[in-house]
Amino acid sequence: MKDSPLKCDFPETDLEQQLEKKLYRTHGARLASPPARKVEGVSDSSEKMEHGFAYIGERFMDTRTAFLSLRSGLPAIINLFMIIAMALGWLINLFYSKALLAVLVAFGPVWVAVYLFEIFFPLTLPVRIDRKEGFVYVGHRGTFYRIPWNELEVTFSYNWQYLGSGVVWERQYYCHLFMRDKHYFCGKPPKMPLQRKKISSGFNEERMYQKWNFIVRYFSEGVIEEDLKHLAWINYDSYKEDLRKKPIVVSIIECLGVVLFIPSIIWWEFTPFKFKWPKEIEAIFGKANYY
Repeated sequence: MKDSPLKCDFPETDLEQQLEKKLYRTHGARLASPPARKVEGVSDSSEKMEHGFAYIGERFMDTRTAFLSLRSGLPAIINLFMIIAMALGWLINLFYSKALLAVLVAFGPVWVAVYLFEIFFPLTLPVRIDRKEGFVYVGHRGTFYRIPWNELEVTFSYNWQYLGSGVVWERQYYCHLFMRDKHYFCGKPPKMPLQRKKISSGFNEERMYQKWNFIVRYFSEGVIEEDLKHLAWINYDSYKEDLRKKPIVVSIIECLGVVLFIPSIIWWEFTPFKFKWPKEIEAIFGKANYY
């Protein structure tokens, strides 16, 4: 199958060829910075971006990786499936005994496995963008980088993914941030002069561009009113603050919905299994840990 370029008109880059170890075999890499530039024709709104960010304030923003975005959706998917399966099992149980028990035996282990994964798999640190001082903080396998915003190297690329029978292929898009050893800040010394970190991925190319455009807009303009509305539920603190503004009945219904479908908002606040920012970075921002 012939590779086709990304839709954005950014210049091509050979950054991937400079890597000593290639974890992703991507194609059509386009350099989005430096300097950081928006993708033309794509929104820079924060709408529908709540899963992509862990915190937003006037000084800094914490950007989640794509993996945590997936994790936040797993409990919702399995809980919705189990609610439907148990409801059907209960109806069948009215006519055939032990049907509900059969449903629990068949699907219960998967239900438990998802929650065990969510509970015990450590939470990774976000990418922190400090608009006040103009730096980007990145943790990568115990090494912490402090990259000046005007030297930030971000690329868009894609890879072909096989999705099933019938030879169905689809492009998965990536946004990578590159880390050079000259930007080493603290932690373990870098093992290689150039490494990269996946900060966004998915099959929706425009959504990936929108997230990048929002980051660029935030860095230059800060938080605007619509961001506070769109990103009200990005972490436990903002979720509680948003509930205080609503009637009690609405708050109770929303709390029930969170427990059933978005329990990660609560769990990520209290779980002991998460990586921490080192003391050198906490000395700058305080104990500001968001996931």
